[in-house]
Amino acid sequence: MKKLKVVSDTQFKLRPGLSTDLARQEKVFVANGTEFDLATLDVTRDGHYKVALVEPLGPASKKDWYVYKPDARVYDTNVKLTVMSDTLFKQRPVLSNQLSDREKVFVPNGTEYYLQSHLPAEGQHIRVAIANAFLGPENRTTWYVYKPDVRIVGDTITLTVTSDTLFKTSPQMSSKLSNQDKVFVKNTTELELISHELAPSNHVKVELAEPSFNNRPELIWYAYKPDIEIEGNEKDNQPKNETPRPKPSGPYIKLPGFQGNFYLSNPIIPNGHFTWGEATHGGSRIPVNRNVVYGIIRIARVMEEVRDRLGGRPITINSWYRDPVTNRRVGGASRSRHLSGDAVDFVASGIHPYDVYDRLNRWWGSKGGLASATVFTHIDTRGYYARWSYGF
Repeated sequence: MKKLKVVSDTQFKLRPGLSTDLARQEKVFVANGTEFDLATLDVTRDGHYKVALVEPLGPASKKDWYVYKPDARVYDTNVKLTVMSDTLFKQRPVLSNQLSDREKVFVPNGTEYYLQSHLPAEGQHIRVAIANAFLGPENRTTWYVYKPDVRIVGDTITLTVTSDTLFKTSPQMSSKLSNQDKVFVKNTTELELISHELAPSNHVKVELAEPSFNNRPELIWYAYKPDIEIEGNEKDNQPKNETPRPKPSGPYIKLPGFQGNFYLSNPIIPNGHFTWGEATHGGSRIPVNRNVVYGIIRIARVMEEVRDRLGGRPITINSWYRDPVTNRRVGGASRSRHLSGDAVDFVASGIHPYDVYDRLNRWWGSKGGLASATVFTHIDTRGYYARWSYGF
């Protein structure tokens, strides 16, 4: 459910415009901190939210109102954080004694917040964006918190526009599209997604959670890859942590579209550190087609770079290629990159997965997906920026 929280004393109005231009019966004063459950939400061109409240408001018991956007904050209740032990929310993921009083806030056991997003950070911390509260002397919403001190339930996916852009009905140059086939979207706009996947011509195909543009009912749009960032986990993406197979030797497999035998103990990349046995779970998961093999080779090159960036530490592969049956069995997302062969869940010896995520994040940038659980790190070559935390 969506909620609206008033963050500054304001007027709810029966029509958009300056409150001074409205009659007394056309507006209702609402105090800072008041919250409402929303039935529907839209954004008007003159800087207002158009909302339908679940419960009526005002002497006339109206449900439909206009609210000046800067005076309100809209958030979802999909993801909830519960503090399980008295803790400190921090501005940096370091020991609390390294922070000034302005950089940390005490939060008692039992406190609950709704989140816009949450991602792994170094030192077993998570970076959270709080949706329904401002903390600290500077009223901040983004904080780091020690993961063992909190529990997070639920998932959401948020797309953030990083440069003024156009969302389109097809992945073409905007100059080739009519005005009806594109909408302007401002930098810093945030949109909730149901799903996302790579599309032709350097685009990403996104499915919005709800219509988000004036008088446009469409949910499917195409966005230019360099103009967006996506954070959050898909609801059906809850893979079980797989047990690594022993290092393979001896047997071989056949790969679709390729001649000859591929020995499980042989490296995928000449002189590399990762084998066909690791990619195919001991030869038990044979790629369904040639494109999957190319995906395996592509991410194998990446994993060699990952190993170098982590100081040459041994890396254990938990999960690489998954055939469709295996992916369903382990609880992978329906569009999991493991199905394409170009995704790996791994553990680096002696480094916590959150620290692995932190070391790789800037380097990996918009090349693909990066995520972490407390027991493994995920990386893939989907070709656009995507980040999430598995929540376990």
